[in-house]
This record gives sequence, C-alpha cells and structure tokens, in this order.
Amino acid sequence: MRAKRSKKYRKLMHQYELAFGFREPYQVLVDSNFLRAVHSFKMELIPALERTLQGKPKPLLTKCSLAAMMANQPLHPRTNNPIRPPHLPPPTEVPLRHCSHNADNTPIDETACLLSLLSPSTEANRNKEHYTLATADPPMPKESSSSGNNATGQKRKRNASEIESEKALRRAQTLRASARAIAGVPIVYVKRSVMVLEPMSRLSEGIREGYEMGKFRAGLSEPQKKTKAAGVAGEESKKKKKEKNQVKAPNPLSVKKPKKRVEDAPAKREGGVRREEDGEENVEEGEDSAPKPKRRRRHNKGPRFEEGFGGDGEGVDASGGQADAMEE
Repeated sequence: MRAKRSKKYRKLMHQYELAFGFREPYQVLVDSNFLRAVHSFKMELIPALERTLQGKPKPLLTKCSLAAMMANQPLHPRTNNPIRPPHLPPPTEVPLRHCSHNADNTPIDETACLLSLLSPSTEANRNKEHYTLATADPPMPKESSSSGNNATGQKRKRNASEIESEKALRRAQTLRASARAIAGVPIVYVKRSVMVLEPMSRLSEGIREGYEMGKFRAGLSEPQKKTKAAGVAGEESKKKKKEKNQVKAPNPLSVKKPKKRVEDAPAKREGGVRREEDGEENVEEGEDSAPKPKRRRRHNKGPRFEEGFGGDGEGVDASGGQADAMEE
C-alpha cells in the first residue's frame, strides 16, 4: 500500500476512534461476496485488513452469511451435506458470529442480518457495537461473444444466471447504501484486486463535526473553572518546588558535637574586697573550665605608708607583720 493512502486510512480510523469510540481489535463483519472476492484475487484476509484499517482486525462471519454461502453448494454424495466452498476460511481464522433473529433460529436474508447487527434499533440508527462492514460486488458472469443483439438486430433474452447476478449486485449496492445511512460504520470493499476503505459518510461527518463543536463550546463556556483549577495546580506545584529546594538540617549523627563552655562566675566585690566563704574561692568546677588568672594586689603608697617610715618604727613593724602574714 502506498504511503499516502495508508496515512489517509490512519487518519480516518483515528476520527472514528475519537467520535464513535472505536478500539482495536476492530470487529469486521464479512459477507459472502467479500470472502469470494478475496479468494479470487488470492489475497490474504487478515494481513490485507490490517493494512486497510491500520490496526488489528477481528473478522466475524454471521450464521446467515454462512447459510447463504452453503445454499448454492452441491451436496456430497455420501454425507448428503453441502460441500465446503473453497473461499470459506477456517473457523480459527474467521469465527462465527451467532445471530438470533427468530424464535427457531432460522437464517434470514444476509443483507437484513448484517443491517440488524449494525443498527439493532431503527430509532437510534447508530452503530453501538462498533462494527466494520466488509463487502464486495458479486462476480459477474462472463459475457458471450455476441454484444447482446442477435444477427437480426433484436435483443436476446437473458438467461437465469444473468438475472441472478443482477439481483445479487442490487442487493450488494443496497447493503452499502443502507450502511452509509447508519452513523459510524466504516465500510471496506474490494475493487479490482484492491481493498479500499470508504471515506466517512455525510451523516457520520456531521456527527463528528457536532462533537468537535461541542467540545469547543464547552471550552468557551467554562474558562473560569479551568483558570481556577490551573491556578490551584500551579500553587501546589510551586509549594512542592519550594519544599524540594528548601535547605534541610544536617544529619545529627554525622555532625561533630560542640564543646560545652562553662562561664566563670563573676566575682562579687563589695568595697573592693573579695568575699570568701569558709576559706575557699567560689569557682565553678568543670572539665573544660580554664584556670582563673591570679589577682594582682596593688599597694597604696599614701600618707600612711610614709608615716610608717617615721620615728617610733611602727610602720616597719606593720610592714613586717604584713610580710609574716603573707608568708604564713
């Protein structure tokens, strides 16, 4: 298949998916004319459908279509059953689709059966089961050497085979025209050894356009809700980003423990004299406490000091007494 045609079919099936809810595998209802055309042109059924539908197909054959195929077959002399036609694929390739139109399950006309499956209710006129129709024109009989007129110039009479083939052609055309009147029915048919996917019908195209316009109007009628929802979503995303970018505390197990600092108690002074309790200094003890610096004494060299060096030797004794007290 050419690239241009395959792209066109892919876009068409995508429109069916959006507007009518088609999903893979696509359920394909095949009729007797389609199977006969595929066999006559020596086409592989499932690969050809995959190329046409651009997806995985699931071909189905109804009981009425099977009965129509077996009706024209000759009977087997031993079993007295119709001989299996060569264009009928095995049930593993094309499974049987059970259809019950009557109480006794007798088959009806093939065209009526397929239309009833495509549109179960005439009021809705919609393809609820998402079926795809695969059909083809019936084989025409070979034309005789004469062009339709005899030697005398009169029209010759048509034989029974020509009349039957013309009726079959009309039924096939009626089937395709009725399928186009149902919304959302893709139609596949074989024409000159080529499997073709029909474009979307006018009814289906109108429904698809209405669906697209409905979405457009819904978007215009509710812009505020969308903006509010977008704003809330934007705020949440910003909060999440901030939480992600926020610097976290280090792992306490991997951090070196800080050293404990013991502050020296301030020495209380009253009148310039240090107070002592029980002969011991009030210093807080600790493992990491630094030794307190030694206090420097200042001696007053005032008038009393000079007087002590006067007559009577009192000053000398006093100084000597202080020195003895210091030594003790």
